Amino acid sequence: MPSWLLGATLVLSVTAAAQDPDLSWLDRQALEAGEVLVRADRVRPLTVLVKVATLINAPPQAIWDVLTACQIAPEYVPNVTSCKSLEVLDGGRAELFVQTVKPAFFLPSFEHVFRLDYEPYRRIGVHRVSGPIALMEGSWWLVPEVDGAILLVYELALDPGIPVPRFLVRATLKRDLPRLVAAIRQRAEARH
Repeated sequence: MPSWLLGATLVLSVTAAAQDPDLSWLDRQALEAGEVLVRADRVRPLTVLVKVATLINAPPQAIWDVLTACQIAPEYVPNVTSCKSLEVLDGGRAELFVQTVKPAFFLPSFEHVFRLDYEPYRRIGVHRVSGPIALMEGSWWLVPEVDGAILLVYELALDPGIPVPRFLVRATLKRDLPRLVAAIRQRAEARH
């Protein structure tokens, strides 16, 4: 199968899965113990699929406010040096952002544009628009729990578009995304 068709299939599968997050991989005991869970797989030669989840004891609005505040992302998102809104679209249901990233000390900084699609307090779709990243497609999910907590799940398919071994990309994402989700949890719970 041609690589472009594999990429299209991956994007369609992530988009089709946008109805609900995949929760089958979660360890409920670990979540309830306060852990941030992470799973990373290679889904085709150049693409890494990462899933991260944690429980947050804060209302969805507090979590949403942290997730959508791009301007503060450099304070807690690894490798992001700046982020700003470019344009609000679809009557506030989507937004374009430009972000500057310094992926590693041996790689130059780069800018990329991405789009967030908002389904308030339920899901934020993440989509690559332009820049050197070849594929970035994912979702932030806010899943209400019976006890009032929110299960935050992040699913991301990523091909960084730079000549870096994918095992290194997976290892970096497995290290950095749990830190990111823990920082979101801390900020949201502090707001509450």
